[in-house]
Amino acid sequence: MKTDKKQMNEQKINLGFVPRNLFLMAQFAMLAKRAEDYHKKNKMKMKTAGMTLALIFTLVIGFNAQAQEEKTQQTKTRPFQMTFVTPLGTNGLDAWNITNKVSINLYAGYNGGVDGIEVSGFGSMLKNDMVGTQIAGFGNMIMGNGNGVQLAGFLNYANNTYKGTQLSGFANVTIDSLNGSQVAGFANVAGSKIQKIQLAGTANYSKGNDAGQISGFANINAGDLHGIQLAGCANINTEKVKGVQVSGFVNYTKTLSGVQLAPFNYVDSLEKGLPIGVFSIVKNGYKTIEISANETLYGVVSFKTGVKRFYNIISVGSSIHHNKTYWGWGYGIGTMMPIKNDWNVAIELLSYHINEDEWFTEALNMNNKLQITASKKVSEKTELFGGISWNVNVSELEDHDGNAFESTFTPYDTFNETYDNETNVKMYPGLTAGIRF
Repeated sequence: MKTDKKQMNEQKINLGFVPRNLFLMAQFAMLAKRAEDYHKKNKMKMKTAGMTLALIFTLVIGFNAQAQEEKTQQTKTRPFQMTFVTPLGTNGLDAWNITNKVSINLYAGYNGGVDGIEVSGFGSMLKNDMVGTQIAGFGNMIMGNGNGVQLAGFLNYANNTYKGTQLSGFANVTIDSLNGSQVAGFANVAGSKIQKIQLAGTANYSKGNDAGQISGFANINAGDLHGIQLAGCANINTEKVKGVQVSGFVNYTKTLSGVQLAPFNYVDSLEKGLPIGVFSIVKNGYKTIEISANETLYGVVSFKTGVKRFYNIISVGSSIHHNKTYWGWGYGIGTMMPIKNDWNVAIELLSYHINEDEWFTEALNMNNKLQITASKKVSEKTELFGGISWNVNVSELEDHDGNAFESTFTPYDTFNETYDNETNVKMYPGLTAGIRF
């Protein structure tokens, strides 16, 4: 009989996780008030009492959470529940121990799981798994695994693995692997491998990707990527890209087996494929310095980088004639094709801005060049080359009175025409030769 009374007393006291903690907090608040009065009499004793109370409070909360967790290992399944805010609902204080087939949270709910559909006016949180669909005005959270569709106005979160689609107005987060897709207005995060597409207005992050990432600003993949990375600004991949990287500014990958397209590209190791851009660096690719001369610029130094199939050229040259000093800086692209026995043929397009007897000539004054050269390897790191070119010079130089006049930079011409817009065009053939390191 005594035992029965004891159990009844325990049941009365055990009002559930939230009420019991509120009761304890009220008791500790009273103790803290007494301690504050006592502080006026003895400051040191007050400090000791406060520390003791904090320790007791922490231990009680810890033991209470542990007991609650042990108590709720076994979850129940019910066909339907409706909640305003947990625990104000049909499942009451037991809500987080119950998996529901149909779950309706008028504002917000914390339930055990969903095996069907859950709809919330503001948000929902599941202690365990979700199979089916979660829809919320603000956010959905799954502390277990997810399988199905999450749709939220702001945020979707899955603490473990997720299979299906996450769609939100702001962000989607899956801590473990994602066998599905993420679509967000701002950002997507997958803490492990993702097997389908990530689509975001601003940024995507994953640790391995079997489909691709598309964003308005940047994509980051800390692993291998099979598919496409498409970003308005930057793509970063820490391992291998087997596919395509396209961005408005820069692409980076450790290993490339595919194509990069951006103004700036960087590859640690190229297996096969092609980086295409204004300036591409391939660590195991093509890098060379050339010293050459031609009929227009008597001394030229050029740096070429990329791969032999497609490389970028940065060039500076100068010459002196007609009692004037001319110098120019230029940019170009080229491709090199091997023939046999250390012979290669290169086709290059270059464009130089020419400055005439001054540090910088503001008017349009261009030397555009198509050149075809043959090269022969003469040592381990040295090649000799030479070839022909076709030059098109375009100038809008004016005299001190604002009248157009012909540039004296062109050594000779086979075509010379000044058009109504006072632009002068000259064309002529040329030769080039040099040494490549």
